[in-house]
Amino acid sequence: MFLGVRKGAGTQILPPPFYFNMRHEDSDGFTYFRKQEMKTKHAKRKAAKRAEAKRTRSAKRDAEATREHLRKQMRHDIEYQIKSIRQRNAACSESVAFVNKVYARVRQAISE
Repeated sequence: MFLGVRKGAGTQILPPPFYFNMRHEDSDGFTYFRKQEMKTKHAKRKAAKRAEAKRTRSAKRDAEATREHLRKQMRHDIEYQIKSIRQRNAACSESVAFVNKVYARVRQAISE
């Protein structure tokens, strides 16, 4: 009888893993045996595919986090510069209106 039962999209009955003893030697010459799991051909392929998907998800998540950080930093820097430009040119309303128009376009481009 199979020991492992995993639930996911459906119920799977998995065969028990095969174990075998492997002989290892230290740099001192000490020999010891370590129990290792030997997977079936199908289980190896499935584990490799799952590991690849997991790596892809984490890479995508890291890329998205980096992109969001860049957006936030750019927006902060641009807002700071726009604020100082508005204050320096507060006497001329046409200049401030132009700066506001440009800032609206820049903000829209960053949010994409």
